[in-house]
Amino acid sequence: MKTRFCKLIVVILVLSFVFSLGSMFQAKEPYASYYLSGNVAMKIPAPYEVETVIDFPTTEEGRLKTPTDMFIGNDDKIYITDAGNNRVVVINAADENGLYTLDRIIQGTSTYADGDMSAIKNPSGIYVDADGSIIVADQGNSRLVEFTKYGNFKYSYPTPSSELLSSEFKYSPSRVTKDERGYLYVVNEADYNGVLMLDSDGTFRQYFGANKVTLSLWESIARLLWNREDRKGSIVSLPYTFNNIFADDTYIYATTSTATPPQVRKINAGGKDVTYANYNFADSAIMSTRNAMNQIFCDVTVDNYNNMLILDQRYGRIYEYDENGVNLFAFSSTGNGYGQLSLPCSIEVDSMGRVYVLNKGSGTITVFKTTEFADLIHEANAYYSDGDYNKAFPIWQTVLDKDSYYTLALQNMGMIHMRQEDYNTAIEYFYDAMDATNASEAFVEIRAEFLRNNFSIILSVIVIALVLWIVLLSISRKRKKKKGQLEPKENFFTPIRQFFGRLGGVIRNPIDTFEEIRYENKGSYADVFVIMAVYTILSVVSEYCVSFIYRGGQPLEFINSWVTIGVALLPWLVISIVNYGITTIMYGEGRLRDVLIGGAYCHTPLLILILPMSLLTNMLTLDEQSLYNLVFTIVYIWIGILVFLCIKSVHGFHPVKGVVVFFMTAVGCLAVVLLFMIVYGLADQMFSFIFQFGKELSYLV
Repeated sequence: MKTRFCKLIVVILVLSFVFSLGSMFQAKEPYASYYLSGNVAMKIPAPYEVETVIDFPTTEEGRLKTPTDMFIGNDDKIYITDAGNNRVVVINAADENGLYTLDRIIQGTSTYADGDMSAIKNPSGIYVDADGSIIVADQGNSRLVEFTKYGNFKYSYPTPSSELLSSEFKYSPSRVTKDERGYLYVVNEADYNGVLMLDSDGTFRQYFGANKVTLSLWESIARLLWNREDRKGSIVSLPYTFNNIFADDTYIYATTSTATPPQVRKINAGGKDVTYANYNFADSAIMSTRNAMNQIFCDVTVDNYNNMLILDQRYGRIYEYDENGVNLFAFSSTGNGYGQLSLPCSIEVDSMGRVYVLNKGSGTITVFKTTEFADLIHEANAYYSDGDYNKAFPIWQTVLDKDSYYTLALQNMGMIHMRQEDYNTAIEYFYDAMDATNASEAFVEIRAEFLRNNFSIILSVIVIALVLWIVLLSISRKRKKKKGQLEPKENFFTPIRQFFGRLGGVIRNPIDTFEEIRYENKGSYADVFVIMAVYTILSVVSEYCVSFIYRGGQPLEFINSWVTIGVALLPWLVISIVNYGITTIMYGEGRLRDVLIGGAYCHTPLLILILPMSLLTNMLTLDEQSLYNLVFTIVYIWIGILVFLCIKSVHGFHPVKGVVVFFMTAVGCLAVVLLFMIVYGLADQMFSFIFQFGKELSYLV
């Protein structure tokens, strides 16, 4: 017995050791890796892994203290503004052993106030020119200062002065960069007018890439209705400011302080936002979580493939987008673990594709290197962008072998088949990628080819159908002319025939039909049950009959039938109850029974058209979507008219009073929706509080 017990203890210890090893290995990548496809976060193999963390805690000069910005030169040296120590630290590129060593420290011997032009105070931004010249945003001294590549003082740029600058202009440069033409771009702290664009000697030229004021709905209405004098004393809406900037050979990239689009801008030489204009960079995987806070995009850079990498300071996320604005990867997180980021403030990429993140909180630099998965995507995307599809295709296939749902690979392989005019294969790739837009383009060609090959058959079927319809119509007319209109006999189908007669009456003469419901007791609760049951079933079936293209690429598995049922029934119930309550106060003659029956009959147009229109989408492309939407717009206007006629006829209202009650019903329904949202929000917060309280209590126990 003791021997068995000892063996059990040994097994448990061995398993514990194995699991601890596994956790040690997992600690190398303590974050999720995914990419954003629309509003969905898709998990992927890790695109980057931590190579090392650069830190110098044992050097005589001491570690970094409140670093603010970082730049990697053409020689892959790392330049850091160490604001807490009033200096610039230069670190050599990694040697053959992957080690980073200190190159030099740039720091004045006295103070700028004492005349030491090399002295810097609270440096916040840095840029290194192609010749090695170092330009520093010396925020504490309100200037730009330039050093040689050896760290010697070279030039102090004066404070910009111009008639274009306001009298309240305050110069506090926080970030600096330079374009191919030699123009300097300076982010001036708390300056709402845009980025300062300076000549090579520091002369002010203009504000660049000025941001627009984003107004709320109420602010827009106030500006429309009241003049400037009337708006005095109200809160002034200001444009968002820039917080970082980066220049490559063609564009200026900038991050902004706003939480709404555009959080990141890609600006051409004319000052226009391109590619990413109005793109919402907010991460759906983060923002959909409970108590999520707005992300803070604090820096941006571009790698050798023209992919843009942006850094989120709040959640420690790094997002990589290709030059067409497609999200490739999202990775990393905040924390103090190995590979996690502590108040990250700057991001750079070296010539080898390694990603460097400067951590203000820990005074370290986290270095990421690409994995095979990321290398494959970078290589395939580069070949595809250059038009070399023969080289791109097998690499994309390798990517799919590692992740069979990687959207960009599926899309690009589909586009390659499109260019080869293999549209049937292309559309299969687009289906897998949930790409309705490109699937529509492929379907245009498939439909055109089908019509070309089967035009004569389709035309023959149409002609035969028309001939049969004309013949049957002619026979029916002759029969009626000969025997007259036959009186329908009472039989088992009589109630069904009468039911459809009432439905037809809603189409032909709705006023009489609704009045008959109230004053002749036509209709019944059985009619209500049948209409709403059929409408609900048709709504669910129609969801599954709508084409992939008109579902926006949503797979059938994502359809929630319960939501469809709720959307089918709840509006009818809410409108009926609200209307009955209002008309009771307004001395309406209708009973609740009449309101429910009349409201159900108002669904008649949808009973007729919802399923045929859903089936029709399988023959339409996105180019015809406007016609499809027009049909449903007309249908809903038609239903609105029926609802008004129902209110007027069932309650015996004058047309003017009917209009008033109609709008009062609409306002009442809106109030019910708002009340539900408030109650739901309060209940959600209450349950969240109870959950958190229970969680904290469990820790104490």
